[in-house]
Amino acid sequence: MSRPLEDKDLPMGLVFLERMKPLKGIEKAEAFLKWGLEAYKDPKNHEWMTNISPYLSIVSYSSSPPHPSITFKFTVQPIHDNGLGNLHGGCASTIFDVCTSQPLHLISKPGYWQYTGVSRTLNVTYLRPVPVGSVVHIKCEVLHAGRNLCALRGEMRAVTEDGREGPLLVVCEHGKANTDPPAEKL
Repeated sequence: MSRPLEDKDLPMGLVFLERMKPLKGIEKAEAFLKWGLEAYKDPKNHEWMTNISPYLSIVSYSSSPPHPSITFKFTVQPIHDNGLGNLHGGCASTIFDVCTSQPLHLISKPGYWQYTGVSRTLNVTYLRPVPVGSVVHIKCEVLHAGRNLCALRGEMRAVTEDGREGPLLVVCEHGKANTDPPAEKL
């Protein structure tokens, strides 16, 4: 006879997604960032995003159709360096992978993007270098979300010293497949 799975038997991310189920909209994205900060504090929980999450915060969001969006602020740290004093391309890709997925929380419901799916494509175009120490805004929006597939977009822009958005630095197109189990029938 098999025993039921416990939290310690599951990957940390699945445990977190299950605990997020009662949350709605932007609360889920905020909880995700908080979870990243907690993982950063615990050396046993370090993973790919651990050195990115502490430097991300939500600037604004809109749940309004047709393109729900979240804008994040990120400060490039020396640990994100490509060896030439700029944001590493792989780090930028990871940031977009995570950030572009977050607006799905604004439209999710049981069986519909509640787990934010898995990446099918992630196309990142680097337009300008992003120096260490830079503060950037990352605007992410849902272009389309069907039952099984979605198209997301992200833009990374410099932030000037007076807080205004500056030039476009990096852009991203992100395609995902929904992995939610079917919603329970009522």
